[in-house]
Amino acid sequence: MKKINYLILLVVVFVGISCEPTYKKEYSWAYPVAGDWTLIAYDSSGPVSSPFEIKTYNSSFGKDSIWIDDYATTSSNGNFWSFKVKTKVDVASKTFSTVGSTNAITGYPIKIVVSNGKVIGTDSLTMDIVFADDATTTYQLKGHRTTSYEEYIGK
Repeated sequence: MKKINYLILLVVVFVGISCEPTYKKEYSWAYPVAGDWTLIAYDSSGPVSSPFEIKTYNSSFGKDSIWIDDYATTSSNGNFWSFKVKTKVDVASKTFSTVGSTNAITGYPIKIVVSNGKVIGTDSLTMDIVFADDATTTYQLKGHRTTSYEEYIGK
């Protein structure tokens, strides 16, 4: 009887050790619109910038807004205009906008309006943006995704 108990114990241990746990990846709720983007700014006369990078990512306050950030930490070192602004987002339609949020860059509290923001497919982004310190110009930012969740691309 002891041999059978040892044999059963050995089988149970072997099965327990040989089973690999499965892990389920959890994504940020904002992953269809979140990522790093390479964009070019246009005004009514054509391109006004060379390619620059921004990032979009989820806010920690809820599932209704994202941050748009051009990597600025001061009013003079952004990739395009030194801005970081929170916008409302509709993840299902991959659109975002704001009627006038205050820039989150310390010492540069201008109002920023983002409209017509959308992710097209999985790798293109476009948005119109107006900065309060140049309120007569609407810039159209257009470009492609640089970094994303590789599992999402192609879905």
